Amino acid sequence: MSRSMVSRTTSLCMLAGVLTGCASTSKQDAAALEDQNRNLTAQLNKARSDAENERRARAELDQRLRSAMRDVDDLRGQVSQRPTEPAPAGWTPVAGGGMIAIEENILFQPGKVTLRQEARKTLDAIVSTLEGEYAKKDIMVFGHTDDQPIKKSGWDDNWQLSTERSLAVVRHLREQGVAPDRLVAAGVGENRPRVTNNSEPNRLANRRVEIFAIDAAPRSGRQK
Repeated sequence: MSRSMVSRTTSLCMLAGVLTGCASTSKQDAAALEDQNRNLTAQLNKARSDAENERRARAELDQRLRSAMRDVDDLRGQVSQRPTEPAPAGWTPVAGGGMIAIEENILFQPGKVTLRQEARKTLDAIVSTLEGEYAKKDIMVFGHTDDQPIKKSGWDDNWQLSTERSLAVVRHLREQGVAPDRLVAAGVGENRPRVTNNSEPNRLANRRVEIFAIDAAPRSGRQK
C-alpha cells in the first residue's frame, strides 16, 4: 500500500473516530439535558404543589379569622344588649350589678387608712345590701385619690394610699360576714378621676372608695 493510501486511510479512521466521539458526546449532552429537564420539572411541580397547599392553608386561616371575628361581634352585641339590673337606693346600676361610691371624708381622716367610727355604720348598711339583693355577686372595692403627691402621710404614693384604704374597707366587710372569696381590693390612685383635678372641690370629689357588686367571675380554688 502506498504512503498516500496509508495517509488517506489514517485520516479517514481519525475522522471516523472524531465523528464517533462527537456522536457519543451529543448523546451524553442530550441525556444530561433530559436529566436537568426532569429535575426542573419536578422542582416546578413541587413549587406548584407547595403554593397550592399554602393557598389552601391561608384560605382556611382566613375562614377561621372571619369566624372568630363574627364570634367577637356576636359577644359584643350580647354585652351591649344586656339589660341593666335595677339597683337599690343609693346604688348606681352597672352591667351585671350595681356600684356605690363613698366620699373620703366619710370613711377616713386625710392621709389615713383607719376607718372613722361613723364610716363603720355606713359600711354596715352596705353589708345588708351585699348580703341581701347582691348576695350572689362578687364585691370589688376600688380606692381612689386626687392627684396631689404624698408629702406628710408617709405613704410611698397615692397608689399605696388608695390600696390600703380599699383593704381597710374589704377587711371590715369580711368582719361583718361577707365571704372573703367574694371580695377583691384594688387601689387606683389618681388615675381614674371623676372630674379634672383643677380645684379643691374637684379633688375632694375624686377622693373616694367605690364598691362594685357584679356577677361572679369564674375562677379556680373558690370555696364550696
